[in-house]
Amino acid sequence: MTVHVRTRRTAALVGALTATSLLVACADGDTVDQVSPGGELSVTTSETPTAAAEDIDPVRPEEITGPVEDPGLGVTWHFQGTRAGNYGGTVVTVAVTNENEEPLDPEAIGEPSLRYALGGDQEEAPLFETELPEGAPPLQVPLDRPLGVGATTNLHFTFEVSRPNLYDAEFEIGNVIWDGNLVI
Repeated sequence: MTVHVRTRRTAALVGALTATSLLVACADGDTVDQVSPGGELSVTTSETPTAAAEDIDPVRPEEITGPVEDPGLGVTWHFQGTRAGNYGGTVVTVAVTNENEEPLDPEAIGEPSLRYALGGDQEEAPLFETELPEGAPPLQVPLDRPLGVGATTNLHFTFEVSRPNLYDAEFEIGNVIWDGNLVI
């Protein structure tokens, strides 16, 4: 039995050495130069297709809560609510689900806006900016990379306005405008 095992191992070793010798013999100097450190290497990449955004009239849902389809972006929005920010201002949280057959480009969403009633006029609240302590979570958590097909994520935007002022307000993102009492 040990003779058969040695014979098989020897045959396998001879076969492997023969195959290696043939590969080395087939290579010429040009092939070696192509893979040497002095040779040039070109890399090509292709862009991942992303969903195309369409300009449409804004969608104004009748209710603040609940899912809202945005046919211009091919997404579903869900207003999650507002809360006081850790360093001032008010944080607005929305969830977005990509209903497209391609990833959603973050640029397609655009920058959100928040308007609120102030003395009979509409005042626009800018995004809140302040210096944060090291290790603190960011004030703004927008979509920073393409959102995959069927994926959902929460977005957080901190605005420079006190939360009680949002009793009569409008929050706009993508092609959706929620208006009414956003203190929820």
